[in-house]
Amino acid sequence: MDIRQYIDSGILEAYFLGSLSPEEEALVAANIATHPELAEELHNIENTLLQLSSTLATDPPPGLQDKIWDAIQAGNTTNTDKHTTAPQPAKTIAFQPEYKKPAQWRYAAIWVALIGSAAANIILYTQNSNSKAAQVAMNVQMDSLKTAKQQYASLLTEYQNGKSMMADTGTQTIVMHTMLPGHAMAATLYWSKSNGNAYVSMDGLPQAPKGMQYQLWVIQGGKPVSMGVLPNDMANTPAMQKVAMQVTDGQAFAISLEKEGGNPTPTTVYVLGKA
Repeated sequence: MDIRQYIDSGILEAYFLGSLSPEEEALVAANIATHPELAEELHNIENTLLQLSSTLATDPPPGLQDKIWDAIQAGNTTNTDKHTTAPQPAKTIAFQPEYKKPAQWRYAAIWVALIGSAAANIILYTQNSNSKAAQVAMNVQMDSLKTAKQQYASLLTEYQNGKSMMADTGTQTIVMHTMLPGHAMAATLYWSKSNGNAYVSMDGLPQAPKGMQYQLWVIQGGKPVSMGVLPNDMANTPAMQKVAMQVTDGQAFAISLEKEGGNPTPTTVYVLGKA
């Protein structure tokens, strides 16, 4: 198995998000249990999403956690008094691989952190003050939540589109290898020649120096044609982005390092791969 190509395919993100079929999920779990590199990459994906949720979340008001817990305890006591359940027979749990998929609640915590934080602040503002300033602050909080939700929805749509594209047998996986001897670098382009869509990943490129930016090129008729500059924060990460420009013809693709904003012609080509 080519570990790098397997990671670049995006299947670990799909596994974490729970969008694989049971058969695919079992196969990925077996691969993770066999290859420590895959387990480490999945751990990084999980941490990235959880850190993002922590960054967007705010602390709930003091005492809210105790109130919620008291309500849960009261509900459990009432249910116990009203309903008496007979002992259930012991269940046999099937053996699982050594590596276990991250608990679904941890991914759900990303949304809970956002929604719970906003709800807690709304309660706090409503109980303590009806002033105009509090109302304005509540509106700002709700606007922030709405923006974050839209960003997640957009990312999910892009992810689903990318997943569908990579599942298409007409999609080519083009690995762009280093053009600088002694510097191990690589990037990957997923290209559908039929509709011109392309997704690029720069996980094998270092962070661009200050004032510099990576630029994507397609070689057509022996000449480089710019496909636009790429976000610097994509470098050295598993992030994948759809290329805005559609291309239905090309002999090769390349990424160069240019001054911020890009150049009309490539200056220093870092990686190149033939279609």
